[in-house]
Amino acid sequence: MVRSPKITWNGYKINRVKSSKYLGIHVDDRLNWLEHINKQREKAIKMQQNLKRIAGGNWGISQIHRGTLYKTVIERMLAHGSSAWCLNPTFKMKRKLSSIQGPFLLHISGAYRTTPTAALQTIFGIPPLHMQLQFEASFTSIYRLRIPLPPFITDTQPHDLEMKATGWSTQPSEHLKPNQISFKTEKHI
Repeated sequence: MVRSPKITWNGYKINRVKSSKYLGIHVDDRLNWLEHINKQREKAIKMQQNLKRIAGGNWGISQIHRGTLYKTVIERMLAHGSSAWCLNPTFKMKRKLSSIQGPFLLHISGAYRTTPTAALQTIFGIPPLHMQLQFEASFTSIYRLRIPLPPFITDTQPHDLEMKATGWSTQPSEHLKPNQISFKTEKHI
């Protein structure tokens, strides 16, 4: 067994840790992202318990609003930083993400707990969580970060996409409406 080297920074000893949190993403020493998914799962369970307080099986907010809360709050929370950790999810990651999604779909539907997650995904038209996160990770990497991805993930490359036009292509004052005043002096003949 080999002892790890001692690291010091300005006279302070830096301790070795199994995982650290950076910009809301838990990075573990093996880079398998399971620590991050476990932490996200803990947050999701707390959110699901809060959701159960405001809506039961046949009381509280409607099924449509429950689905909206899931898509806008839970999925967004889980998708944070997915371009770093979910481009090519492993089988273990897929299984853990499915175990996070299942209880939410059960609560949205009010179905029995023995109802398969895949059946609820089909009924509601919600893709499996790992596929949704993988899609968003690919989209973010290619379209927003302009990072080319390996061919086994996608065939689309950043140079194949058009950039979104932002801002004005010309100065807005050059396109005056009839009732607007121009500060340019017009030459009269």
